[in-house]
Amino acid sequence: MTLSIGFVFDDTLDVFDGVQQHILTLGRELGRRGHRVQYLVGQTAHPPVDGVHSLSRNVMVSFNGNRMRIPLPAPKAPIRRVLEAGHFDLLHVQAPYSPFLAGRVIRAANPATALVATYHIAPTGSLQLLGGRLLGMINRRTHRRIDRVIAVSPVAASYARQTAGVPSRVVANPVDVAALRRARQAAGDQEVARLHGQGPHLVFLGRFVARKGAGILLSALQAGERAGILPEGLHVTMAGKGPLLEDCRRKAAALRTPVAFPGFVDEKDKPALLASSDLTVFPSTGGESFGIVLLEAIASGTAPVLAGDNPGYRSTLMGDERALVPVDSPNTPDLLARRITQALGDPSWRRNVRHDQLALLDRYDVTTVADQVEEVYRQAIQDRRLM
Repeated sequence: MTLSIGFVFDDTLDVFDGVQQHILTLGRELGRRGHRVQYLVGQTAHPPVDGVHSLSRNVMVSFNGNRMRIPLPAPKAPIRRVLEAGHFDLLHVQAPYSPFLAGRVIRAANPATALVATYHIAPTGSLQLLGGRLLGMINRRTHRRIDRVIAVSPVAASYARQTAGVPSRVVANPVDVAALRRARQAAGDQEVARLHGQGPHLVFLGRFVARKGAGILLSALQAGERAGILPEGLHVTMAGKGPLLEDCRRKAAALRTPVAFPGFVDEKDKPALLASSDLTVFPSTGGESFGIVLLEAIASGTAPVLAGDNPGYRSTLMGDERALVPVDSPNTPDLLARRITQALGDPSWRRNVRHDQLALLDRYDVTTVADQVEEVYRQAIQDRRLM
């Protein structure tokens, strides 16, 4: 059955963060399957795909360790026009959502249109959880209109239950494995070799905010140097931007291990950088509902992944203790330094972990995830028709 689907999202599509990546990756796959996909979103000046409707102005705020945009009250007339022209069979709302954009879309939706919500968030503490509960109270009436609820991980499902009082089905974030591998091949072996350089190459990719763990990695390198256990010739690339970048540059300057900071890496260039690594390390302390970057690294290269042992990353890696490093211990830098040394110095360990991580990709590939999402869509449409 071909559907007219509208993804509803309070934020912009001008950036390619986690939720944007989720809906664009899933939307492309649904389009390949013949569905008509549109995006009802916050302020977007440069739409990355066709069918984008920018319905509100947005303002920047800080939340959950990141800078994010929230919508100002969206005018109701444009919302009605988009909904009337779209003839949507189903609206897919990204949650938690604002009453000023997604909430208004839900209220204006045709009673025959099915609604699905996907929860993406993992709170970093009690303050974020309290904020989620207050938002859940504000959105209580519109949330009753939603027919089915998805969460991208067990931690996101817990958030949905605690803040909105709803059960959900866990359907993972989608990763376009084939597209990542095509991008790696397009870069070519010469570019990957250039990025790799001489000696073992360790890569970190992420925002330079405290919870992403760039400082933890630098402390681990310092501990490894102090203990004299890091492999000879090790060099590190730490890619990304954020408020702690300059602090990390200063900390790296005190190390003997060379650390490069190339800044922001475009999506099309990420697979080559990840493929150039002998080990990728993502020591996030929390606030992760999922671990897309882990899967991108696994799909793009030949190196194993080490990850901070937070609930989202643990869920994504299916609890593989070999690849998870405690991030809440005073001994975390020493533990991570020893794990890096093991990963780079033990070929058998590397092969076994790499083999098991590759086996995860089928579970998270967009083709698998889209099958599961389409099943939820069918259930939601059936629920709506029975009302």
